[in-house]
Amino acid sequence: EIEKTARAKQRAVREAQRASNQEGNTNTTEVLEEASSDMEEPIDMAAPPPPPPRRTLGDYGRRDDDELANQGFQPANPVSFDIKNTVLSALKENPYSGSEAQCPNLHLSHFYEACDYTDPPGVSESDKRLRLFKHSLTGRANDWLDTIPPGTIQNWRQLERKFMDRYFPIHKFVERRAEISNFEQSDNETLYDAWERFKVCLKRCPNHGFDDHNQMQMFTQGLRPQTRMILGASVGGSLKNRDEAEARELVESMAQNEYRAQNDRGAKKKGGMIELDTQSALLAQQKLMTNQMETMIKLLSNPQSATAQVGKVEGVRCDFCLQDHPNGGCFPEGSEEAKYLANFRRTYPNNNSNSGWGGTQAQSSNQPRPPSRLEETMTKFMQMTQGNLEAIRSSQETSNKNHEASIKNLEVRMGQLFRQFSN
Repeated sequence: EIEKTARAKQRAVREAQRASNQEGNTNTTEVLEEASSDMEEPIDMAAPPPPPPRRTLGDYGRRDDDELANQGFQPANPVSFDIKNTVLSALKENPYSGSEAQCPNLHLSHFYEACDYTDPPGVSESDKRLRLFKHSLTGRANDWLDTIPPGTIQNWRQLERKFMDRYFPIHKFVERRAEISNFEQSDNETLYDAWERFKVCLKRCPNHGFDDHNQMQMFTQGLRPQTRMILGASVGGSLKNRDEAEARELVESMAQNEYRAQNDRGAKKKGGMIELDTQSALLAQQKLMTNQMETMIKLLSNPQSATAQVGKVEGVRCDFCLQDHPNGGCFPEGSEEAKYLANFRRTYPNNNSNSGWGGTQAQSSNQPRPPSRLEETMTKFMQMTQGNLEAIRSSQETSNKNHEASIKNLEVRMGQLFRQFSN
């Protein structure tokens, strides 16, 4: 429009010049002044924008659009259907919170089982899982799901991939795979418990990449030597001569038999009774003997207390003051009175002896000193301790022989049973 107006003004100037040539210089000046006045008029380019509305300090925390607040996870094509109480109970029975103690693969396995409880008409399997997955999460895992922008998830495979990338990264995959390849049976773990734990390890890492043959090879190599020996005896030799299916069937059957045998033995136990094995009994006896030896050492290191202890046990009393202490205890130790009373003996004259005083003294000095009561007690104690040690050693040797015989009998019986089943 500006260019059009300028052309019109220029055209008017040219017409005015042309008219001035015809009519003279009189009207030329007026036309030029009129055209120049038209050129000096301002041209309105565009209208200024209206001023923004007045906003108070309280308006800054309010939404200025008509959109609803974030209502959580929303797929691109959400569906709606009624969820049964049984399905909700199964989903919320063990929700996933994202902690290190929980396994995302096991959670997905339980989630798929819960989804099979319902089959709404007209709803695909992918849309059904997208609708139910939020109810199986809690805590930080639920917060993570709400952070996914609405409308960005098209199907269940996309959400499952995001979930596994978040809670099952590559380092966890390596750890779970190493648990399978480096599987070992614990010292006090039975064959049944070891087999169940190995199968759980396989479920915790379903994409481990090991075939059935490698799985059985890793499991049997991780067993204790005694367990492998029993498995080999049950097949009449070694597991190396059996294929994967036969080895798996053998492990399953022996694990079930062991589980049933444990339950049968546990049902016969009476409540309130504490059963101790041979090793616990030996440890208890050894502790008792150690305490007795410590008491003996204390008595030998302090003769005065040992004499007082023996006198107290045997009921010895002083012949002078009739108190519970031996002769010589009435006075301070080392005094003349104490020495005299300690050497006091009740002697009777030998009327039948014709020898003099010197002969009697020589005869008494040549007689051996009788052992004291403490020495007699310690001698009896040492003899009793030695007898107990010999009895314990003999019992342990007998128990070891019985265990070896039981293991050999078990191997023979397992071999006979396997040959009967194979025939």
